[in-house]
Amino acid sequence: MSYWVVHREQVSLDLKIEEVDTKDEANIKRNYLRHHYHDSIILDHNDINELYLLARKSSIKKQKDTVK
Repeated sequence: MSYWVVHREQVSLDLKIEEVDTKDEANIKRNYLRHHYHDSIILDHNDINELYLLARKSSIKKQKDTVK
C-alpha cells in the first residue's frame, strides 16, 4: 500500500506531496519534516478516496449553483 506525506513549510506555505511505500517510511518522513518546521500529515488510499469524493461532491454542487 502507498502512503502520501502531505506537508507545508510554515514559512513559505508551499504544499508538497510525497509518496512512500510503507507506513514506517511515512512516519520517518513526517517526523523529519516536523522537526524542520513543516506541518505534515500521512494519508493512505482510503483518505485519498475520501478527499476525492468530497472534492467531487463540492465541484458538482458549485457547477449546479452556477447554472441556476
